[in-house]
Amino acid sequence: MDKAIQIKGTREGLTITLGASSMPDVLQDLGHQLRTQGAFFRGGAVALQATTRALTRDEIVAVRDLLADYDMTLRTIVTSNDVTRQAATQLDIKVVDAEPQRAVARAAPPREGREPTGPSTGDGMRGMLVKRVVRSGQTVRHAGHVVVIGDVNVGGEILAGGDIVVWGRLRGLAHAGCYGDEKALVCALELAPQQLRIAQHVARPAEGGRRAGDEPEVARVADGAIVVEPWDQARRQGAPR
Repeated sequence: MDKAIQIKGTREGLTITLGASSMPDVLQDLGHQLRTQGAFFRGGAVALQATTRALTRDEIVAVRDLLADYDMTLRTIVTSNDVTRQAATQLDIKVVDAEPQRAVARAAPPREGREPTGPSTGDGMRGMLVKRVVRSGQTVRHAGHVVVIGDVNVGGEILAGGDIVVWGRLRGLAHAGCYGDEKALVCALELAPQQLRIAQHVARPAEGGRRAGDEPEVARVADGAIVVEPWDQARRQGAPR
């Protein structure tokens, strides 16, 4: 079954786009995605892309309350529909006209353990630069790409909506493409993670607990599975983006 919603990070924050499914299906799909990835989304401000869809006050409240269960705030509704606009205004939710379409959610303020975001990357995602060692028990979460200058120790976690690049040893958990981007990459000077994830794909401990190679390596998804190859080989082959 096609997803009733799409969740993605943009340079401004988090956007949820509604499909054409019925509202019960929308809420079911949203609940499923929040249950499976809620730790990554937690604390975010959301822009709801409703475009021409008519949403009643009760339907907007249902979405808002579901987001609140995961410490998320419905900040903006993007719509060209008068019914939706009126309902959102009654709930004191900011309304932005859907033409021209824009990603309007503001990024959540930095939480403890998070680094400020950096300049935008070429594909529109805002990158995060982390200039420190990510130690056991620490987690770095970001909607775009994450670059770590330092090691990621066993027990440390990096969760990114885009690529992950570690200029050092990656020995903790790395989850690139958290929003479902199968083209995301994980790169490290020494790649020996406890667990490696790209989108919905997982390298199990038997694979993820591998010994690092003698040269920088890149992990990517190929033929439905995570593969790891030398950095130079991936560059020659043109690792997909």
